This record gives sequence, structure tokens and C-alpha cells, in this order.
Amino acid sequence: METKDVTIRLSSTICHPGQDEETHEIRAAGQYIKKSDRVYLKFIEDQSGEPIQTTVKMGEEDALIMRKGATDMRLPFDLDGERHGTYGSGPANFNLIVKTNLLEFIEQEDGNSGSFTVNYDLMAEGSVLGIYKLLFTYTEGTL
Repeated sequence: METKDVTIRLSSTICHPGQDEETHEIRAAGQYIKKSDRVYLKFIEDQSGEPIQTTVKMGEEDALIMRKGATDMRLPFDLDGERHGTYGSGPANFNLIVKTNLLEFIEQEDGNSGSFTVNYDLMAEGSVLGIYKLLFTYTEGTL
């Protein structure tokens, strides 16, 4: 297993039906982990003062984002079709459907940086909740 400290930048663009597009960006210190030919990013997000442990399992055919803490979320991505995910905050939990439109993982040859892009539709109970575009970039070293 290979582990190194990285700086992670997450740029997200969200378009909810009938609303203007929103963009957000966060930067965080995290870890890059390579285990059994799979690559992971782990970092802690701050959501209104509450920590959320985020793990991103990156791949070219499938991927997974998991969040634990003030918000719990599991979003699986698969280019071959729709997958079931979950979202919860406190006692409220929702089942989601994730339709992956784009999945791209690029790791630089030196292994010190890379990017992971995923574009997806998020649905619940037959309705589209939003169209999401996430771009994770990472570079070896700390903030």
C-alpha cells in the first residue's frame, strides 16, 4: 500500500431543476492511498463547523464517493448504468439513483498529481434532483 499527503481541490457545479447553476470550491489537506490497483483520496470537509470524513474511490469504469459525519452519503458511479446511492442527515435518510454521464481519472506519470472528474444526474422517486459536475484535483504536498 502506498500513502502520501496531498492537497485536494474539489470544484463542483450543480444545476437543480428550475434554478441557476451553483458552483462551489473547497481545498483540503488529505491523503492519497493506492491499494490493490485502486486509488483513493481521503480528506475532511467542514460543513458549518461539523466535520465530514470524505473518501473518494477513483477509477475509469466505476467510482464511489462516501461521506460520514454531519452528512452521510454513498454515491456509486458506473458508466454501464444507474446505481443506487443514499443520503442522510440525522434521522432522515433518502434512497437515490445515480446516473453517471462522464467518468475520467487521470494520474500523472510521476504519480505526484492527478484529477478525477465525474458528471452525473441525481434522482429520487423518479424525479431529477440535480445535474452534478465534480472535479477533484490532487497534488503531493500539504496546503
